[in-house]
Amino acid sequence: MCILNQTACGQRHVQGKIMGGMDTPEKKWPWQVSVHYGGFHICGGSIIHEYWILSAAHCFSRNRDSAAFDMYVGLVNLKVAGSHTQWFEVNKVILHHTYEMYHPIGGDIALVQLKTRIVFSDSVLPVCIAPPDVNLQNLTCWTTGWGLISPKGASNHLQEAQLPLIPLRLCQLLYGHTSYLLPDMMCAGDLRNGKTPCEGDSGGPLVCEFNRVWVQIGIVSWGRGCAFPMYPAVYARVSYFSTWIRHHIEHTPPPPQPLPALSSSLGAAVSVLVTMLAVLPML
Repeated sequence: MCILNQTACGQRHVQGKIMGGMDTPEKKWPWQVSVHYGGFHICGGSIIHEYWILSAAHCFSRNRDSAAFDMYVGLVNLKVAGSHTQWFEVNKVILHHTYEMYHPIGGDIALVQLKTRIVFSDSVLPVCIAPPDVNLQNLTCWTTGWGLISPKGASNHLQEAQLPLIPLRLCQLLYGHTSYLLPDMMCAGDLRNGKTPCEGDSGGPLVCEFNRVWVQIGIVSWGRGCAFPMYPAVYARVSYFSTWIRHHIEHTPPPPQPLPALSSSLGAAVSVLVTMLAVLPML
């Protein structure tokens, strides 16, 4: 489902490092977000609305200052901003009320409201959110992020990996205790080839294609880490929280709008003047 977007969600204009993953081309995952804190990438996220980012609650620990967060969209290489890269400040962070209540990593979902609106383009688009009754049978799913691509190193280039979904009962058996996995969680991982999210992938999306529409079903939450590929990655189950997501987006007041510093015509004139001043010394 799309959430209050005039732009259609789950579409992308390119068809077709997480450990064991591979570099992803620009525009392939246009909803990918890089969450920075204090100037460093710490987590992933996804665009779900022109003002809203979806991520993991543990990326926004209560002792962290929301003013120190920066959100980047339209970014593929962490070291190089592209022509569609946009930077945003955070207006508000909403953590789910069950986070850290019943389980150390339960309720691991966060909504981040930006101070200004995202400008959508071929490289920057929202993903759809899984509805409560989503059918997760026979799906092709992918996870993306800038996390470690081996136990010893991280990647500056966005990584992608195709991952099969793992039944919750099997995931519980692999982790050895049923209490580790709650109904608001799900598991995915390529156990045979050792593809699993690592540090820095937290908060990033797990997306699946439904009739050529991409839907986010999971948020990278926790696991035993990339050094133990026999343990699947555990994700916050987006369909479990979809009603909560919609409620907050519909009922949270929009951020205060900054006063325009220059009119569009005046801004254009200033731009032309700057260009002329730059050219004059060359004449």
